[in-house]
Amino acid sequence: MEGSEEPWRSPLLANSHMGSKSIGFFGGAMLLSNNLAGPTISLMPALTHGAGWLAVLLAMGLLATVSGACGLLLLVAMRRMPNNANFERRVEFADVLKFYMHPVGYAVAMLCYFAYLILTLMSYIIQTAQVLDYVSLDLLGCAYGFELGPPVRGICGKQLDASSPFGDTAVFSFSFVVLAGICIPLAWKSLDDNVVLQWVAIIGLCVLAVVWLVFLAGRPGFPEPLPALRASPDGWRELFAVSLFNFALMSALPSWANEKRPEVSVGWSLLLSMSFVVVLYSLLGIVGSLGLGASQRGNLFSELNASGSTLNRLSVTAYPILQNLTSIPVFSIFIKYNLMQLGWLDNTGATLVAFALPWACSIPLYTGKGFEEISNVGGLVFSSVVNFVVPVALGVLTLRQAPAKKAPHAFEASPDLL
Repeated sequence: MEGSEEPWRSPLLANSHMGSKSIGFFGGAMLLSNNLAGPTISLMPALTHGAGWLAVLLAMGLLATVSGACGLLLLVAMRRMPNNANFERRVEFADVLKFYMHPVGYAVAMLCYFAYLILTLMSYIIQTAQVLDYVSLDLLGCAYGFELGPPVRGICGKQLDASSPFGDTAVFSFSFVVLAGICIPLAWKSLDDNVVLQWVAIIGLCVLAVVWLVFLAGRPGFPEPLPALRASPDGWRELFAVSLFNFALMSALPSWANEKRPEVSVGWSLLLSMSFVVVLYSLLGIVGSLGLGASQRGNLFSELNASGSTLNRLSVTAYPILQNLTSIPVFSIFIKYNLMQLGWLDNTGATLVAFALPWACSIPLYTGKGFEEISNVGGLVFSSVVNFVVPVALGVLTLRQAPAKKAPHAFEASPDLL
């Protein structure tokens, strides 16, 4: 660990293909909030109905506290690496693990890290491409692609009762090309170059949330009965299992800490982003359950689509496009940064791998339910390891080593802060 060849020992600005320390407080909060806000938002009304409004508040508060504590453990481990008391050096996720962990533990943790990011990217890519295909079907009367055969031939997808207009047919959808054309230029840039998109994503999400809340509060039966707590083990278990995905933050923290301005407090940044997600998801869950009650036929999005309102239907289409188009480049950048920091690839090679690998894996799993089954099991395992197990392990390992410098309080407003 003391060799001078370690990439993280280089000054932060040594690599021109990585961002500078230019991300401000609110820009960082937008980045972290968008990283937290995921597609489980559509499930919150049903989960709240099954567990109770107080159960949702307790679950969200507890998970936010645990996730925030895990984030601070990871950041403290970064700060206690030599010459990095105020994030002066570029230290990516791989660097922290390599510095503290045994080689076997390091290899397993990094495998989980890359698998988690790739599965997350695949879910965003597949979901967005499917939405774009249905937009094409609505506007043009057809979703275009190539059937992967044999034989390989052009195909026009028109199915309405499947996850994509192509049903279970193996295809290469033209939506993949459109999506790649939008995301590749953004993934080629650095993290700080993508902060503007995070503002767009969070402001757009707030606008969509207002549309949804107005629809829910305007339901004929509002407010439907909703107890504080239900004696339902299944409801509580589902609530915690699904909500766990709302607080998967660790993959973003090292890269953000490297490119945040020195005066930005990570404590206040984490508090603001966590609070935003807790308030938004709890509000949609409680108001959604009060509006839909026991009559829910699916998730929030299916209710919006069935409402007959053009605005509601457009909001359902806009949500995955808005969130995913701003998240795909960012997750690709996390993979790219770690590949570059490990010294395996240059910027061009790392960008191509970080972008092409999830894309290539998404194509054969685009139709059918194979990816859903893989992501439900593998995603939970890899996400739990990366976002909860690894930070706790780093916290224990950090305590065994003499700190490079005593860490100040998490919310201390000084240039040398946590």
